[in-house]
Amino acid sequence: MKTPLFKVLGLLTLGLLPLSPIQAANLLEILELAKQNDATLQAALAQRNADAEVLPQSRATLLPNLTITANTQTIDRETSGGANNLDERFNSNGYGAKLTQPLLRADRWFQTSAAKESKQQADALYRDAEQTLMVRVATAYFNILRAEDNLKAAQARENAFRQQLEQANERFRVGLIAATDVYEAQAGFDLAKVERISSLEARNNSFATLATLTGQAFDDVSELNKNMPIAGPTPALLQDWINTALANNSQLAAQKHQMQAAKEQIKAEKSGHLPTIDATASYSHAEEGGTSFLGNESDTEIFALEFTLPLFEGGGRSSKVREARYRYEQTQQTYEGAYRTLKENVQTQHRTVTTDVLRIRARKAALKSSEAALEATLGGYDVGTRNIVDVLQAQNTTFNAQRDYANAIYDYIINLLTLKQLAGTLNQADLAEFNQWLRQENQPEATPS
Repeated sequence: MKTPLFKVLGLLTLGLLPLSPIQAANLLEILELAKQNDATLQAALAQRNADAEVLPQSRATLLPNLTITANTQTIDRETSGGANNLDERFNSNGYGAKLTQPLLRADRWFQTSAAKESKQQADALYRDAEQTLMVRVATAYFNILRAEDNLKAAQARENAFRQQLEQANERFRVGLIAATDVYEAQAGFDLAKVERISSLEARNNSFATLATLTGQAFDDVSELNKNMPIAGPTPALLQDWINTALANNSQLAAQKHQMQAAKEQIKAEKSGHLPTIDATASYSHAEEGGTSFLGNESDTEIFALEFTLPLFEGGGRSSKVREARYRYEQTQQTYEGAYRTLKENVQTQHRTVTTDVLRIRARKAALKSSEAALEATLGGYDVGTRNIVDVLQAQNTTFNAQRDYANAIYDYIINLLTLKQLAGTLNQADLAEFNQWLRQENQPEATPS
């Protein structure tokens, strides 16, 4: 038996296709791309590195300082007086070196202490940027899945309403229903079509955030297995979360280091009244042409201790001390505000996650109830006890329940990650925990053990 030509062409075409389907990107893959390409995180890294340089710069003021100098000049000299008139032109040059080692510089020691606090502040702000990126990636990812589910629900709604419209037209033709039922079915179908178009646009637009984060375009991501376990915050006690946040939150830590740096700066400004002592060693060599009773070449070596005591600077030093105190007071109030806000945010977010768990359970029960009600309504419609309006309303209720159930799960994931960020404990392992519940293409849905 000969094989038809179209089958041969089909087999050849299949042979040109990849042997395995292209897998959709998962959460951890996108996070890694975002770490490398996100402009906000890269800017935060550059800022951290730049701010960290204040420490070696401050330490440098306590270390030896070596300078080398050199000079050359042309001198025209004219001397008059009796028989010894001189008119000469000659070159004078020299070089030297000076080594200075600060011995007593209290202000610089305190400035170095302030610089250490500033560096720790920069590190804390970068840690916060890293954790913020994780939340941004997760939010963008699950908002895509949210848009995908909304689109699927809209497509299912449109298909269901199309079938109802076709059935309504058929029943109207045989005289089983009135024209008003057809109009109701047509209106429901038209509205469902509009919703499907809007959902498709929202789905396509949802990928734009990933492109901004990663610098790459995506058109698909791995779906979430909605049978994943849903659990409340661990530990369950709110006070435990508050204590953890106060000890680990990166933004609060940055505010604390800023406050400590301002405190050290007060000491540095006050130390401007204290004496300073430097040890110096210098060497200079000079050569001069022309006629001179001092000779034309000299070498000088100097070893010295330099003592300086500021007595009066026109009130400038006192003003700087007052300024430093005001700056410290400002950081104190900023820290106190951040402290209170963090406690409030942790409390609110903890309550939100706890409520999310209850909401998901209620949404799941509502979905089962709406599906049962739809089945009963369709049965009643078949026997004539329910009309088309009842069917459309039951279908709307079911599709809305499906959408709300999926949205509740996505809200729970994002809110839980946000709570961990506030507590300062968010890390890549938290995203990996959800990543394991993402299904690759053609992978069946599993149930939690």
